[in-house]
Amino acid sequence: MQTWLEKIQAHKKPLLVLAGLILIVVLWLGNTVRNLIHNKAEMQKLTHQSAQLDAEYEQLLKTRALLEAQDPALIEKIARTEYGLAKPGEVEFRFSTK
Repeated sequence: MQTWLEKIQAHKKPLLVLAGLILIVVLWLGNTVRNLIHNKAEMQKLTHQSAQLDAEYEQLLKTRALLEAQDPALIEKIARTEYGLAKPGEVEFRFSTK
């Protein structure tokens, strides 16, 4: 009768192959789980950022509507001073104050 150690030594090759396959599966699953956790965290971050941007966009739309209702000349002034915009066909001159 064989002892358990003799049985293991008799089936050494299949056991090594099985151990190698188990190791590959464990490493592959570990990497997949890590990627899944990372992707979920990134998704939560982007969802939060998207909600913030949506709220900011809605606020800007409200501000725009208020400005348009009050004074279109004010919008033109803001566009020219804050954003450096000009009407089509206009030539803008900029001077350095150095």
